[in-house]
Amino acid sequence: MLNKMLAPLAVLALGVGLGTWQAQASQAPAPAASSAATVDMGPAPAGFEKHAVLPYEGSYMGHDMHYRTVRFEYVDGKIRNFRVNHTTGFPVATVSGHQFHHTCHGSLCIRGQWTDDVTVEGTWNNTSGGESHFTAALFAH
Repeated sequence: MLNKMLAPLAVLALGVGLGTWQAQASQAPAPAASSAATVDMGPAPAGFEKHAVLPYEGSYMGHDMHYRTVRFEYVDGKIRNFRVNHTTGFPVATVSGHQFHHTCHGSLCIRGQWTDDVTVEGTWNNTSGGESHFTAALFAH
């Protein structure tokens, strides 16, 4: 009779003991102290993370916000023959790093930057005031 009375108590005690063990087992282990030395390089230069791109040379094609075709070549650090809808091209715009600043030829002006190694986002406009944003991607390398 005593065994029957102690059996539920034993089950209860065992359950509490296992519960504690399970709680400890489910906890993440404490991080070990690292013996590797770290060197503080200081802050990255402004814009480093956003624009660490290396533009690929080749032919780019895309469209502007009005779905007009935009094409150009990027060779030797210069954008050459920029054209919209197969019109006469913009002869040359110099690229500085990953961007090209506002440059005009005749009535056409362009500016923009590479957002990654093979994608260019920019704006073209004519001197009479029309402006359109474009995106172009490398299609022939």
